Amino acid sequence: MAVIGRSGAGKSTLLKLIQGALAPTAGTVTINGLSASAWGDRMPEVISVLNQSPHLFDTTVANNIRLSRAEATDEEVLQAAEAAQLGPLIASLPKGLDTPMRETGQRFSGGERQRVALARVLLQNTPVLILDEPTVGLDPRTERELLSTVFRTTQGKSLIWVTHHLVGAEQMDEVIFMEHGQIVMRGTHVELLEKEPRYRNLYQLDRPEG
Repeated sequence: MAVIGRSGAGKSTLLKLIQGALAPTAGTVTINGLSASAWGDRMPEVISVLNQSPHLFDTTVANNIRLSRAEATDEEVLQAAEAAQLGPLIASLPKGLDTPMRETGQRFSGGERQRVALARVLLQNTPVLILDEPTVGLDPRTERELLSTVFRTTQGKSLIWVTHHLVGAEQMDEVIFMEHGQIVMRGTHVELLEKEPRYRNLYQLDRPEG
């Protein structure tokens, strides 16, 4: 599901409800039949999050990936890294996965940092994945490549993708458009293109050339 809307539309509040950080004042939010807030410390077993500024620590690339599952083997860490298409980067590093990330600002691009964070999420291997505008600040080509990797590696999972524009929306099963805390449009990408002129105009503006 894609959740679209401008800043202040209510997207972040919706995510807090889904993650159990906020309790609804009306209605219910459940995950597999259990109230979202009831999952408590077990929530990381169910939901993982890839956001626009994931924190990368002053340790090795491997340790940054392994943060999501401390008991993971070296092979599992490598598999997650390769699934996130970090293979060429790792091969170019002086110590591979054991290379420190303290030079993040110089050695790694924004897209590469997001792929390290994606590898961390893939290693966590939860049934639900929230993408909270993970491509903000990336150039259009890097954005498309990262989203392509995410969509390919998360097949079979429930994906909640919060975004401020519509590139890639056609790959979602459902799109909801929020405004002032309300859902003002909801449907498949094709349905919204057909019946919502405003959605159609926004999609035309956001669609990458070529």
